[in-house]
Amino acid sequence: MAAIYFSHSLDCEGTTVSRMDGLGIFAKRVLAMQQENFSETQRGVGVGLYCFGGARNEYLKPLYGQPKQGGVREEGGFRRLVPRLLSSLGGGVLHKLSEGQLDYLSALVYQLFLNADEHGSDDVFGVRYKRSIRGVTARTIFLQGGGDLVKDLDDDLGLKAYLVKQTRLAHPDHTPEGRAAARGGMSGIAQFVELSVFDTGPGLGLRWLAKETGARSYSDFSVDEELAAVSTCFTKHATTKASVTFGQGLTSAIMALEKLEAFMMLRTGRVSLYQDFSVDRGRQFAPRKRFIKALPEVAGATFTICFKVS
Repeated sequence: MAAIYFSHSLDCEGTTVSRMDGLGIFAKRVLAMQQENFSETQRGVGVGLYCFGGARNEYLKPLYGQPKQGGVREEGGFRRLVPRLLSSLGGGVLHKLSEGQLDYLSALVYQLFLNADEHGSDDVFGVRYKRSIRGVTARTIFLQGGGDLVKDLDDDLGLKAYLVKQTRLAHPDHTPEGRAAARGGMSGIAQFVELSVFDTGPGLGLRWLAKETGARSYSDFSVDEELAAVSTCFTKHATTKASVTFGQGLTSAIMALEKLEAFMMLRTGRVSLYQDFSVDRGRQFAPRKRFIKALPEVAGATFTICFKVS
């Protein structure tokens, strides 16, 4: 969907298809988003709510109370939305979370999407992009054992440690034999929810350094300077937002991540950071560098949280 949206035209086996004809392919998906028919929003298992800048249905009703930038629904609207999203994932996800966890999770999604709405559509000069995307995605994943995870995750050491630990804590049953198997290191099946809030704006580092130093592109600063800027964005009350409530939102986000014992990942610009809230309890945001190797530049920012539900 994103590839077609950002393209000029499509070449299919020697035949050129116009961009507008290509966009028609996923019109039914966008209609499903508007009508909250979440199971039909994308192929396969999962839910996607995608706001395409400039589209007639840019301001999706599940996310926006008013069809305009800044018209995001109140937090209560997200408290009603998130359970419906989780319910559509199947696997009994919704019933495995407490009301308190749903409260915190909804508040987290609300705060992240507020940020995507404010910063995902305009460049560092405040000029609206001709094309941009922001949205929310969710899916559920079942994992068993740690061996394949260790092999498949390569150098993603933080996520690898989190998933291996969580799958080893899952045991086949609650009988004495099942608990003994868990203590012995035998892994059961663990169910996770992966939820992302994303945008294709300038990205956290560039947005911050544009304000502080006048930077206009990633070529204006080093990766280390970008990393420091992104980390600064996580300190309490450090924000490019005009809203005075953002500091309070940051506190709520930390509480949500702790309550869910979640693993948080951020990909923005040329950096990727993570924090494991199953161990970092009682701490502020203090994300670590996720990969040793250099990463290619990407647009915007994607926050992903992963947490075990059973």
